[in-house]
Amino acid sequence: MPNPFLSALLSVERVVDHSIARVRRRFDLWDDLHVVPYHGYGDAGRVRLRGRVLDDEEVDHEGELTRWESARLTARRYLSDEVPGARLAVTVAGRTVETTTDEDGYYDLAVEAELAEGDLWREATVRLLEPVEADHAPVEVAHRFQVPPPDARFLLISDLDDTVLRTGATDKLRFARVVLLNNATTREVFPGVGAFYRALCDQDGRPTNPVFYVSSSPWNLYRQFVGTLEHRNVPPGAVFLKDFGVDPGKFIKTGHHAHKLERIEEVLRFYPDLPAILVGDSGQEDPEIYQRVVARFPGRVRAVFVRDVTGPARDREVDQITRDVEARGVPMRRVASTVEAAEAAAELGLVDDDAVHRVRWAAEREA
Repeated sequence: MPNPFLSALLSVERVVDHSIARVRRRFDLWDDLHVVPYHGYGDAGRVRLRGRVLDDEEVDHEGELTRWESARLTARRYLSDEVPGARLAVTVAGRTVETTTDEDGYYDLAVEAELAEGDLWREATVRLLEPVEADHAPVEVAHRFQVPPPDARFLLISDLDDTVLRTGATDKLRFARVVLLNNATTREVFPGVGAFYRALCDQDGRPTNPVFYVSSSPWNLYRQFVGTLEHRNVPPGAVFLKDFGVDPGKFIKTGHHAHKLERIEEVLRFYPDLPAILVGDSGQEDPEIYQRVVARFPGRVRAVFVRDVTGPARDREVDQITRDVEARGVPMRRVASTVEAAEAAAELGLVDDDAVHRVRWAAEREA
């Protein structure tokens, strides 16, 4: 049942946001209109693209920042001004369709287009039709998306916090401090993760298997996440985050478990012919979520890897889940390090022995 207080707060937020947007349109009071495209995904005949239209300044800057400057940057991203009702033209493989952002400035569309075989990563073009800033060139951005080539072997679906990035998500105060006081160049990843994911995803020196990152962090942190992956040489992928707001169906209300399960199922249904490797950590609900995925999609999961970031009591729970998952024919490994994960992947035939050496070397160097 909806919370009356949250519903009332949502109504006020909507009225304020729409009033501000109308005033800005009427008097051309824009700060910096821009489109934020979120990495998408597709196949030979369709592409799924998500993104957001915002009006804010200095939110893309990453680099040599003090902790105070990083905190200001993060705060600006949480307080960003979305642009509801913005009109966009999206062009994929020569076909152009128009779409409109929702009340929170998001666009989300599936485009039918014939895509020839080629590299894993492709590009669409997104052009902002309305609103426009006077005396400014039209806003146009490239929207990257993945299309698995014919020799793709599987999908890599991974958590982010405490799986790829050191976050401490089980400690809310530490989590908030890490997120607030860092930027893309100072966020830490676990040693060897980039080398391990490249070993899983590359074939003959080129990206082949698509990557999907699923997290319960808000979309406001998208640019920080993507920037960190790039800065730390971790393979890019489509990222699924959550909307941050007071809507009972959004950040405050929607559970970690339901959000991640829905997104993973979305990917598996989009690619019915590709199996998946699931990577997560023991800190939240990843083992339980992956257990349900294995049960709901028989034969679709090749392996499950869980980074151990908790104590003995939680380990016993994860081990019990492991027994259930393996009874369904899916190998599941609880690992203490990325090197241990790479060794387990080699035993399962997912990577070769040389890849294990590369992961070990990278982990030692990065540590």
